Amino acid sequence: MHKKIDDGFDGLVSDLQKTLSYQTEASGYDPDAAHPFGKHMTEALDAFLGMAKSHGFITRNIDNMAGYIDTSDDASLPLYGLMCHLDVVPAGDRAKWIHPPYGGVQENGRIYGRGSLDDKGPAVVALHAMKAVRDSRNLKSRFRLIVGLDEETGAFRCMKRYLKTEEIPLYSFSPDGAFPLINAEKGILRLTVEKHFDEAGKNGEKAIERISGGVRTNIIPDAAFAVLKGDFPHHATEGIGIDGEKIVSRGKAAHVKYPDKGDNAILKLLSYLASLGIDTPLGRYVRDLHTLFPGEYNGKSLQIASEDSISGSLFCSLSIIEADESQCVLKIDIRHPVTVKGDDIVAKLKNVFGVFGATVSVDSRNEPLYMPESDPFVRLLLDSYASVTGDEAKPLYTAGGTYCRDMPNSVSFGIVFPGEEPVAHMANEYVNVDSLKKAAHIYAEALNRIDGLSGKNGFSMKSTAGKDRVFS
Repeated sequence: MHKKIDDGFDGLVSDLQKTLSYQTEASGYDPDAAHPFGKHMTEALDAFLGMAKSHGFITRNIDNMAGYIDTSDDASLPLYGLMCHLDVVPAGDRAKWIHPPYGGVQENGRIYGRGSLDDKGPAVVALHAMKAVRDSRNLKSRFRLIVGLDEETGAFRCMKRYLKTEEIPLYSFSPDGAFPLINAEKGILRLTVEKHFDEAGKNGEKAIERISGGVRTNIIPDAAFAVLKGDFPHHATEGIGIDGEKIVSRGKAAHVKYPDKGDNAILKLLSYLASLGIDTPLGRYVRDLHTLFPGEYNGKSLQIASEDSISGSLFCSLSIIEADESQCVLKIDIRHPVTVKGDDIVAKLKNVFGVFGATVSVDSRNEPLYMPESDPFVRLLLDSYASVTGDEAKPLYTAGGTYCRDMPNSVSFGIVFPGEEPVAHMANEYVNVDSLKKAAHIYAEALNRIDGLSGKNGFSMKSTAGKDRVFS
């Protein structure tokens, strides 16, 4: 089994490069009945399923929303799942990439491309791990790789569509996080804060005509700008550039689950604009916003800071702003501890923003996930990781969100190794070639152990599909 991983590794790399060539940004698409996430997404899904079929797998496209890849069509065998997504966040400013974001260039032990780490690289690795196990033994179980097209939006419509009609695996894991294993995922809230301004004082001699920044709620924004009217005594500030009446703020993009890895351009812009003392409704509101978002990520100034021993502290990111002299709209991403209720956070924010005449609405929410370390499935995955790496590390928690929230009895298992840079959602996203191979060995080991347990007596519970789940 492990030899098959090594012998077929060049094919794995080639498959990943082909998969990376498809632009699958989960925004800016033109959906229709036939292509609910856009035609480009359907083409990418069909290409991935076609690649799997060429490796001898059974495949199915589910209404161009999701697909799956099976090792067998024998329904009498117990089913276990792996879950990945093919959609990606926008590549952003192409000038910041040293290689094309959809080129799949291999250089200096890395493969560059949007999705190489999140989540196309893991999808290809999972596929080849399934192939290695299937080709090495007479399987007593079925393994199914489920791939979706709507993960990065946070809506998970692809997985919800799967769950409507398709068989639920007894247990599943998603290679969409970190090793050794993530058994706790913080709750996620995506909110809109909206404030409208009355006519009084809008058109002063000195005013902010427009503010714009951010591209996605789950990305720390790396750029923002404001258009001013009138003469201002500008001052030198790091990351702020002056271009006539336009103020440009530059930062660094990152996934909101790693806010300290980024540099929020919107917060820098608000700080600069607040220092100008602009006396218009928008100018005054900018100063209010700067007091609420002074450059921290724990939500303290918003009165929502919290933490627990299972999943750490709350993260709050102001990800998008669109404002003019009539209104200001904010998009906020919050990742809260598993023991904290999202409804309590929303209630507090409604009170905080209500003081400034703004409203708060929930765009989407994902409940927290927690699976104890003592769970037999968690133990099996940890033991598989330790057998390949020699590292008997403890489970982790994450502020990220995966399909595990929707799929029963699931945890995130890899693909980022301890000590590796979390470059998902950043410019120049890449995956280490050596890590790809090591992850393939770990996943193959886990699948082999799961299959070896089939039919044994031991830990057992009833699945939602009505079948016994058995682990010793």
